[in-house]
Amino acid sequence: NVRHIAWKLTGSMEKSDNASTSRLMCYYNSKAQNRPNVGKFSVSDIDPDKCTHLIFAFSDIIENQLVPTTVNDVQQYFKFNALKQRNPLLKTLLAVVTFKDIKTMAGSQENRQLFIQSVIKLLRAFNFDGLDVDWRYPAEEDKQRFTELCKELETAFVDEGTSSNQERLILAASVSAEKSTIDASYEVEEIAMHLDFINVLTFDFHGPWENVTAHHSPLFQGSQDTGDAIYSNTASALEYWRDQGAPEEKLNMGLGAFGRAFSLSSNSSAVGAPASGPGEEGCYTGEDGFWASYEVLLHDGVQNHLISDQKVPYATTENQWVGFDDTTSISTKVIICL
Repeated sequence: NVRHIAWKLTGSMEKSDNASTSRLMCYYNSKAQNRPNVGKFSVSDIDPDKCTHLIFAFSDIIENQLVPTTVNDVQQYFKFNALKQRNPLLKTLLAVVTFKDIKTMAGSQENRQLFIQSVIKLLRAFNFDGLDVDWRYPAEEDKQRFTELCKELETAFVDEGTSSNQERLILAASVSAEKSTIDASYEVEEIAMHLDFINVLTFDFHGPWENVTAHHSPLFQGSQDTGDAIYSNTASALEYWRDQGAPEEKLNMGLGAFGRAFSLSSNSSAVGAPASGPGEEGCYTGEDGFWASYEVLLHDGVQNHLISDQKVPYATTENQWVGFDDTTSISTKVIICL
């Protein structure tokens, strides 16, 4: 449900060790294979030529070691990496996102080393090309721990690649786009030294956890934004990561292939209209206030609107309000941010 596209202020093409900055990293949500009817999406449905990098989401951490989330995932790993037979240029990564356990693991060097050894073993066993560490909800006390984890992972990947005479494993991280979180929880310049790619999650700036409607992934600041909300947009987040010391060629802009839905509590359906909570659940995704892009299109009587200053659309139907991205808004983001 998520894609990341390489971001730069200029349109020049520069090469890094692993890829050109012209890249599209796509997440495959393994839970999608369990959705009903037309919502079901399995590894066999993936077109390996659409993206330069594919990320299998997610794996878990148990007793400080990286493990598959389910027994069924083991077979999916083989199928996922077999996609490289159809596209030899494709790179595959495994994502890990167990919030509590990942922080416990990062809390000591002993735990980190056990984790890193398990990472290399698992990635090589299933022919993954790298790891994506999802560190989007850090606490302030995790700041230095994350830097140490990135440093130790990079060192281990370099050493393993040299000793095994194999291409070095790729190291990526998926991180928050919120300015307050960036300030409190990331040593940006330090982690950027050790990461190949930084996936900035430029979505979920707003959502049905708030009491008024707002787009979850605007390109620019909105006319109603005040205070810290002026930073809650894609352009500001990417610029801030850059200004804090992250090289532009490592930054990837997040594109969410989903919408955040609100239930309206008044007759108003404008941006900033009062909301009583999350919208209805997606008919296939089954989560309140979360609609896959195709679920937005499936609703009857939908009226589409454009938030002109933020360059993104939203739709309304009865008492439902959903902000989402369409081909036009995604194209605009790519044109503006490349």
